[in-house]
Amino acid sequence: MPWKKSKSIREVIENNLDIPTNAEDKRYSALFSMNGQPGKPGEWLLSSGLSFAKDALSIDLSDIASRVKGGVNYLDIYPGEHYKLLASIIKNIQPAIVVEVGTHLGYSALCMKKFMPDNGRIITFDVIPWNGFEDTILAETDFDAKLEQCTDDLTKWEDVVKHRNMLENADVVFLDALKDGKQEYLFLENFSKLSFKKKCLFIFDDIRLWNMLDIWYNLDKPKLDMTSFGHWSGTGLVEWN
Repeated sequence: MPWKKSKSIREVIENNLDIPTNAEDKRYSALFSMNGQPGKPGEWLLSSGLSFAKDALSIDLSDIASRVKGGVNYLDIYPGEHYKLLASIIKNIQPAIVVEVGTHLGYSALCMKKFMPDNGRIITFDVIPWNGFEDTILAETDFDAKLEQCTDDLTKWEDVVKHRNMLENADVVFLDALKDGKQEYLFLENFSKLSFKKKCLFIFDDIRLWNMLDIWYNLDKPKLDMTSFGHWSGTGLVEWN
């Protein structure tokens, strides 16, 4: 096989190797063993992961799913999609502050909001305002004391500093942005400069995608791959501190 410097390894694989399934959506990934991998899960993460997965079975998101007009109802696919798992995590932890990185169409924000405690807040970040997405299921009335959106860019340290106090008091951080091989490294670099005040659970989306493999494998914190009970493209839980 000719290797061209102008092409990445991933491009060579994608151009020369077919994925042997007829799945509706399929992506390139890789397998690697746990032996020698940094970041072993502890007792709390293992027991919590089991509880999150079990409780997700009884989560009802039909009211939110009814907002989706046409297409596949991803909200009710479980396992395979992460929405019921996210809702279960919030229901179990009852966090005061949740930070979401990547508002997009609002599915995750609304699923988490439904199970937030009365005094809880979700701050969702996206450089695009929520109403800038044509297929958003969010409405103006969704934004209240429990949910707000910020359009600051958390890859920029100066924007992180603007929200430093809130971020350092987060109980849950959900990272679901571009997965472009650059953005997530910047998020992690900036979050590593913060001093979290409480036990904070990070939820990583798409950890099985090619651009996320290195990040997930080398993340040296207690972590647990929850893909079989979350998003088919990968869901990872991390005890950040």
